[in-house]
Amino acid sequence: MKKWLFTILSLAGFSLVAGSTETPADASPFVHEKNVLFTPSADFDSIWVDYDIKEEEQLGMRVHVKFTTHEMKGMDAYLAIYFEYNDEMAGILKDKNSKFASTVGDVAVYKAIKPAYEPAEYADLSVFMPYAEFDLEPGVYDLTMDVRLIYKAGGIIQDLTYYDFEYTKPGSPADAESEHKADATFEKLWVDYDVTENGKNGMRIHVKFSLTNLKDIDCYLGVYFEKKSGEKIDGVNTEYRSKNGQLAVYKSLKPAYEDAVYKDVQVFMPYSEINTGKGKFDLRLDADIILKNGDMVKHLTDYEFWLENKNAGPFGTGTSHNFSLFIRTVPEQRT
Repeated sequence: MKKWLFTILSLAGFSLVAGSTETPADASPFVHEKNVLFTPSADFDSIWVDYDIKEEEQLGMRVHVKFTTHEMKGMDAYLAIYFEYNDEMAGILKDKNSKFASTVGDVAVYKAIKPAYEPAEYADLSVFMPYAEFDLEPGVYDLTMDVRLIYKAGGIIQDLTYYDFEYTKPGSPADAESEHKADATFEKLWVDYDVTENGKNGMRIHVKFSLTNLKDIDCYLGVYFEKKSGEKIDGVNTEYRSKNGQLAVYKSLKPAYEDAVYKDVQVFMPYSEINTGKGKFDLRLDADIILKNGDMVKHLTDYEFWLENKNAGPFGTGTSHNFSLFIRTVPEQRT
């Protein structure tokens, strides 16, 4: 009888299998020897940033990363850093000039590596990112770096870490000292109740207003939900949640004129998203105009209404007979 010898060694959380050519599920193997498969990986240690430094006359930030690679000796790979808004509403920074960009057009910076040892420690691998390559309008931004190791041909070897930071580009149109300060003038807010949109029952909010000095600038109508006391209502799903977790709904705007009039901007809030629990509540809508980075242009108005939820769960989870709405407008705007 023939005997086959299979030896399994545990190395830093992954396996080496001798005498087998089977690829581990969901892994990207790197072949060191015939019929021997290894799974490349890395251990993250730390990240730190030097701000406001210059390289080749460009002002920017130098990002330092410390990590150790495993099963990557002789492999061409990259440290990749992608830049995102720290906000569910805004998403990923998009490149505009193809200088610091991923293959899909996201803002990114890369550093090539080819480990000479096994394992290989990178005590301080640094990359420089010019501020100008963020391609952002003036303002204050909460951003996040998504730091990874990737294969030369693409595909993730290891997610290393996320790193939050704040970036300010001077000259926001929302700044009081701006030469052409952006502004908004509120005219009217009204609500249609018990309407259906995409199969969901809810309320459609209409707002009439005008914008000044925001031509070709990305901005939003934001409508936030809170109790009359000022206590914020938490958002359950990211589609209806602000950066700080408040129940909210947004409408993207980009005025085509210096003085732009919006006669009827509409946003829809499903009743099932109003997470109040069972009971009767005094609620309030807070309507604002904000920039893409979150800077406030103008608070438009408040709009109060009463809500009675007869369900134990979120409002609107039962039939249409399980709730009552009582509308009450605000006598004057809150500053």
